[in-house]
Amino acid sequence: MTATGFPPRMSRRAAIAGGAASLVRAPALAANDKVTVAMTAGLADAPMIVAMERGYFRAENIDIEKVVFASASQTIVPLASKQIDVAGGSISAALYNGVDRNINIKAVADRSHTTQGIPYLTIFVRQDHIDSGRFKSLKDLKGMNFAIIAKGITVTALLEAGLRSAGLTMQDVDVVYMDYTKQVLALKNKALDATIMGEPFATALVEEKVGVRFMNTDDYFPNYVVTVFLYGPSLLEERREVGERFMKALMRGMRDYNDALDDRGLLSSGNDDIISAFEREFKMWPKQLRSMFSHSVDPNGLINMKSVAIDRDFLVADGQISGKVKPEQLLDETFARKAAAALGPYTRKSR
Repeated sequence: MTATGFPPRMSRRAAIAGGAASLVRAPALAANDKVTVAMTAGLADAPMIVAMERGYFRAENIDIEKVVFASASQTIVPLASKQIDVAGGSISAALYNGVDRNINIKAVADRSHTTQGIPYLTIFVRQDHIDSGRFKSLKDLKGMNFAIIAKGITVTALLEAGLRSAGLTMQDVDVVYMDYTKQVLALKNKALDATIMGEPFATALVEEKVGVRFMNTDDYFPNYVVTVFLYGPSLLEERREVGERFMKALMRGMRDYNDALDDRGLLSSGNDDIISAFEREFKMWPKQLRSMFSHSVDPNGLINMKSVAIDRDFLVADGQISGKVKPEQLLDETFARKAAAALGPYTRKSR
C-alpha cells in the first residue's frame, strides 16, 4: 500500500478451519473485519495510535489497514468511493460540496480541538524574522507568504480571524498551499515566512531553532475544532455494526490519551507504551515527544458545533461552498453516543 495508491476491496478471508489433528473438525473461526483508515502523520492521529497499540481494535475483532495521506482533504473521494472506510480531517469545503451532491460521508466524532493555554496550533513564524525584528506582531504578516495545508480546509478561517484581529485581510498576505512536510523544508530553506503549525512538526522546528510559536490560535479563536473523524458509506450503510465496534475501540484510545496528558497538554510520566508507539510513528526521540503540546479530544467524541458553524460561514463568504448544506447535515453522533454508553461515564484519571 502506498500513500497514493489503493488496492481493490478485498473479499473476506476464508474462515480458518479448526484442529487438523482432531477427528471431529472444530467450528470455523470468523476472520476479523478489516477497516481501512486514512492517517496524516500528525499528532491528531494519537487516539488511533493509542487504540492500535493497546489492542483495542483487536479486542473488537477489527484489523486496521493504514493509508497515509499528505492532507486530509485528499481523502474525500476515496472515502466516498469506499476505497477507505475512515478518515480524519477538517470539515472542509470538499466535504460540504460532497454532501451537497448527496455523497454519504458523516463526521462521527471529535478528533482534535484547541484548548486555551495549550499551544497545540499556533501562528508559527520563521526564527530569523523574529531575531531581526522584522516580525513583532501579527500586523507584520503583511506582505509575507503564509502556508495552508490545502485549499478549502477550514483552518483558513483561523488565518482570516488572526489577520482580522490585527486589522489585516486575506489580501494582505500571499497564501501558498503545501502539506506539512513541504512546509518544514520551506521554513528551513527560508522560502516560507509563516504558517499555522501543529504537532509534532512545531516541536521539532523549535528545537532546531527554525521557527517560533508566536501565538496560540486559541487566543483569538477559542475551542476551535481542528479535525473530526469521518465515516464513509461502507460503515454508514453496509457495515454499521463494524462502525460501532470501531468507534468503541477508538473511544477507548481517546480516553486513554486524555488520561496520559497533564494540565499543560504534555505527555505525563509513565505511558511508556504510548511514547514507544509515537516514536515509531513520528520518528522522534522520547524527549521530543514529551515536549509536544497536545490537542484536546472529547472523551465522548462530541463535536463543538459552534466552531463548525463559524467555519461554514467563512467558506460560504469565500465562495467555496453554496451554503445549502447545514452543519448538522454533516453529523452522525449515533456511533459516538452508543460507544460512550457502552463504556460508561468518563472520569479523567488523577495525576
